[in-house]
Amino acid sequence: MKPNIFHNASLKLTSLYLIIIMTISLIFSIGLYQISAHELDRSIRHPPGPIGQIIRNRTAELLDDFLQEQNNEVEIARARLQANLLLINIFILLGGGMLSYVLARRTLKPIEDMHEAQSRFTADASHELRTPIAAMRLENELALSDDSFTVKQAKELINSNIEELDKLTRLSEGLLQLAQLDNDSLVKKSIKVKAIIKQAQDRSAKQAATKYQSIILHKIDNGVINVNEAAAVEALVTLVDNAIKYSPSKSDIKIATNRTKSSVSITVTDKGIGIQKKDIEHIFDRFYRADMSRNKEITNGYGIGLSIAKSVVESHGGTIFVKSTPDKGSDFTLEFPVK
Repeated sequence: MKPNIFHNASLKLTSLYLIIIMTISLIFSIGLYQISAHELDRSIRHPPGPIGQIIRNRTAELLDDFLQEQNNEVEIARARLQANLLLINIFILLGGGMLSYVLARRTLKPIEDMHEAQSRFTADASHELRTPIAAMRLENELALSDDSFTVKQAKELINSNIEELDKLTRLSEGLLQLAQLDNDSLVKKSIKVKAIIKQAQDRSAKQAATKYQSIILHKIDNGVINVNEAAAVEALVTLVDNAIKYSPSKSDIKIATNRTKSSVSITVTDKGIGIQKKDIEHIFDRFYRADMSRNKEITNGYGIGLSIAKSVVESHGGTIFVKSTPDKGSDFTLEFPVK
């Protein structure tokens, strides 16, 4: 079994933390011992006090006994000090080891989570890229092996291949956009909230018309926010398109805004199929909807639109969240901070 690299890294980091802790503890212990020993020796070398002077005046033998007793007490005190410092360092070693491991795990946890997310993302992306390619290859191989293949069938095959290529193009563009959002800073400028919403409405109007739906604007804020215009519009278009896709024909899609002292929120409300409670916490995960479609039903898209929207908002220091009731509809909200 391949060893867990993060477990090994945690142990190495724990060792490093523990070495630092024990080095400091040992330096402190040695310093404390030297200072204490110096004070004990100093107390012996110090000229005798009044009692010692009386003893010295009376008899030298008593003085020798007194000094010997002092030396014994000093040695005992040194031994006790050494034992206590050793015991303290053992406790520090045990407690520091446990604390170091906890700190190491906490330090590496975000990196481990990102690594796992990246691994899942790579696996899902590879799967989604292979699927349309495999479909096109199979269709073409079947066509080549069919001697009675007609011109009409050839045209249908070409159209099918073009559809698969369109899917690949959309997926590639989405992956590139995610990569850019993960690695680059967006160029921002001041733009009116109303202008962003109007662009999103215009871009989604054609799709809404195919289902005889209306996109209604309600209490639209006319203030200004500092965002990347193209990215903000794309994020909002994703929410509106999803609302259109999962809402019944001849229904209304509502876009509304709300401004506070610290933020401006844009909410897209639909009366569609809603989202199950167990799915809400994963709805913004990359490829999540694509995973669901493999088991339930085939839908267009790859489940990265909401991931892109989330990345856009978070790159602006904002948040995205959803409130939904199955079979009644959903409210998706983009919240951008106001400087």
